[in-house]
Order: sequence, then structure tokens, then C-alpha cells
Amino acid sequence: MTSPPLQLAPFTVSVLCAALLIALANAAHAQVDPGFGGRDRGDAGGQAFVRQEPLPIFFPPNPPPLGRAIARSPGAPGGRFPPPPELAGFTSDPFYPQLGTRLYTKSLSAKLRAQLDRYRDAKVALQAELRGELDVLRDAEPAARQAALAALAKKQASRLADLEKSAEDLRRDLINSDVNWSALRQWNLGDKERRGFSPAEIGQVMRGYAFYQPGLLPTQRRLLREIFLELTAAADTTAGATVAQPYLFFTPEPARVLLPDDMPADVAAKVAAYQTKKSQLKKELYDAVHAHDGKMLGWIRPNSLKTLADKQAAPLDELETLAEEIRRGLAQVAEPTAIGERSPLSASLQNRVATLMLDFATLQKETGARVETILADTQDLPIQASYRFEGDGLRFLVVPARSGRGGRGGAAGPGAGVSPEVVEQVAAVRALVSAVADDYGRHVANLINEKDEIRREIARALGTTRATPIDAALAAATRVATAKETEGLYRDYRVAVFQPGLSPEQRRLLFDSVVERLELPPPRAELQPTFRAASW
Repeated sequence: MTSPPLQLAPFTVSVLCAALLIALANAAHAQVDPGFGGRDRGDAGGQAFVRQEPLPIFFPPNPPPLGRAIARSPGAPGGRFPPPPELAGFTSDPFYPQLGTRLYTKSLSAKLRAQLDRYRDAKVALQAELRGELDVLRDAEPAARQAALAALAKKQASRLADLEKSAEDLRRDLINSDVNWSALRQWNLGDKERRGFSPAEIGQVMRGYAFYQPGLLPTQRRLLREIFLELTAAADTTAGATVAQPYLFFTPEPARVLLPDDMPADVAAKVAAYQTKKSQLKKELYDAVHAHDGKMLGWIRPNSLKTLADKQAAPLDELETLAEEIRRGLAQVAEPTAIGERSPLSASLQNRVATLMLDFATLQKETGARVETILADTQDLPIQASYRFEGDGLRFLVVPARSGRGGRGGAAGPGAGVSPEVVEQVAAVRALVSAVADDYGRHVANLINEKDEIRREIARALGTTRATPIDAALAAATRVATAKETEGLYRDYRVAVFQPGLSPEQRRLLFDSVVERLELPPPRAELQPTFRAASW
């Protein structure tokens, strides 16, 4: 006897369809290149079905404006979630955060490492070729230099295209369902929040999309980083915003520059047109990200940001053409001096300040490397280790991790369940780090003595014992020394931004090289966001 077909009420069918879609969304979460906006981890009340401890996400340091002195603080990476040293070679790459989490969690496979090594070798070779040609052409006539650079751009074009594709492949391959900035986030910009979202929260999302969202163009990823910088410097008034961010964002993004006041009128008009066109494209990108964030089951719908990438490709090319016209116009204006501030100290005293800064930076860098070498041998121990540089010494913590939480990322506390053997091994590691800290303290004491002597010399030169003018003179000397230190690197920064004849890909390549060689202090990690804070 044949059973009659099962009849379901329309409401029941709707419920089953909804359940199926949710199940598919949950399954797809770990199978697709994760974008943002999915709610598959949360229930209707915003609570996660799967509770998972947030992972550290390492975002790169922000490139400085052209010519700005860099505050050197090599000790910054110490403490909680210091960035893996290997990240230093990838400061400007679009997969920096994903690679950082992979390195921290020791989940970088041999296949991914080989892929990473091939990418790095290709990029270094192209950078060396470009810098070598620029050195050869440094004193050439402008027309000859532009022609030679155009020929090199044509020669490098296919390899640069392959390089940027490899970077995008790595960005995708290094992500999984957990190694994702937004994997645990229980809030989205599309939420109807009574108190709204702060510029910092919106900036976080824009930066997250820059590194984690599939389908974007390289230029769009860099524009999102510009938007993040603008939101970070947001002020209540236009005047305040101008003071906080007086620079022009120029290509290659996110380069920031100050243009000369005596630009020809036609160049100034093109700069105004460039700013207007770029602002429109950034506003369009900002609105698209804001609308996309929090979209339910966004993986089913067409990727609106990929559609925007296709739409903006031609206008972004037109923007680059306008930037090239501006470069040619600015080439007729005398370049301002690279260092605008003069030291208030004598040449000999200024040299002592520069030497002191170099010695201090070298000491911290070498000490950090020694500590990292010690800790690298402890990866299989249930141990928690952190360190930081302070004014007069190295502070560190080396303790057994709580039972069941192995590795350097384990929870704090010499917890229960730790065997005597492990306690002994951790004590041995602590003794090694302590010896490094003692050695660092002795060297720091000598450098502090030299700094005190320099302050006494400044006091004699100024004819005062008041701390304020002495400290001001020392701070000015420090800024000048830092600017001189980076003068050569900033020369390449200016070339990347202003030299006519380079392709957009070459500009990005050279700018990336500059940022890496500036050795900017890397930020410590941020934990994956979960719930919103109680207030701004």
C-alpha cells in the first residue's frame, strides 16, 4: 500500500526552510573565504552558541606621514601578545594579521610556509631591481629618467601582477573560520543601537574589512586603511580635524604628504579635483562596507563589495592618471628641505644625542632578540612568558601555564596540576631570562648616566638649571636625530609618491619597502572582538 504524500502547512514549510538556511550558513562558515556580517555563531539574543576564547589579531603599524620623525621604542613588543618577530618582514602585506595569528598559534603549515617564502623571495627581488634602477637614474635628466622608469615598469608589469595575486592568495589561504578578525563578533554596524557607534568602532570594522574581506582590489584595501586613519583622528570640528590630520592622502595609499604652498594654479586645481574624486570613491566604499556589515546570510547573496570593486576599477585608474599629472606639475616646483627643524645644540653635543639614541635602540633590539631566542625553545612547555622594557630595566614574567593550557599563550598563574619536572624546567627558563635582564640593566645604567651628563652639558650651554628648557632642547635634538636617521628612507618615500613614470604597482612595491625598512614599532595584538563595551 502506497503511503499518501506528506502534507505540510505553509508555516511549517517556512520554518523548515529557515532552519535549513541557517544550517547551511553554519556549515558554510568554515568552508568559504570568510567575509563579515554572518550571525551563524549567535542566537536571537546575541549570545554565541559556540564559546571560544578570542585569539590575538596583529594589525600592522600605520605608515607615518612623509618626513615625520619616528618615536623609537623597540621595547613596545614586550608584554602581553608581543608580535612574532617574523612579522617584521611583512609589515605592508595584506595578509599581515592572518599571518600573525597563524604564527602565534603555531598553525602555519609547511605548505603555507613554502608559499610565503616564494612570495617573499619574489618581492625582495623586484624591490632590489627597482631600487637599483632608481639609484642608477638618480642624477639623470628628468625626461631620460621618466623614459627609463616607464621601460622598467613595462618589464616588471607581469611579475608585479603575479606578486599581487600571490599576496591575495596568501591573504585568503591564511584565513580559516577561527583565524578571522570577525569570527566571534556579536555586533555589526547594521545593528540598531540607541547610542550608535563611535568613530573608533567604525574604524575597527573598516580596518578589519581591509584585511579580511574577499573580493576587494589592492587599492580599495589601502583606501580602507586611509578611512581607518581618518576615523582614528576624528575630531568634533572641521578645524580640529585639520589640526589632527593636516596631510593629503596620496597614492600609493596610505601615504600622507604636505604639498608646497607655491604650487602653480593649474596644479592646485588638479589637486582639488583629485581630493574631490578620491573622497567620492572613499565615501562610496565606506557606505558599501557599512551596508554590508551585519547582512544576514551574506554568503548567499552576491558579494556587493566584489560588485563595487568591478564598478570602481575604472574610476580608480582615472584617479591614478590624475595623480600622475599632479606629479609632473609638482616636478617644476623646488623640493622643500627634507629636515625642517634645526637642533638647538652644538654639533658635538647633537652627535652625542644621536649616538645615545642609537645605542639605546640597539641594546633593546639585541636584548629582545636574546629573550625571544630563549622563549623559542619553550614552545612545547606549558609556560606563560611575557616581558617589557621600562625606563630602567627589563620586566618579565615566566610562570607555568594553568593546567591544560600549554604554550606561551596559556592563561596566567602557576596553576594546579603542574608537575615538579615542569616547575623545574620553567625555573631554568626564568633563570636564563633573568640573566639577560641583569645584563640589560647594567648597560641601561651606563646609558642613563650618559643621558644625565648630556642634560648637564645642555644646562651649561643654555645657562640655566630649569628642567623645562633643558628637556625641550633635548626633545628637539632627539627629533632632529631621528629625522636624520630616516632621511635616506624618506628619500625613497618621496620617490614612491612623487616620481613620475612609475606604475601604481611599482609605487606600492617601493612604498612597502620603505615601510619595512623604517622598522616601525609593531603594535601588540588585539583580541578578536566579541561584545561591545558598555560605553564609548
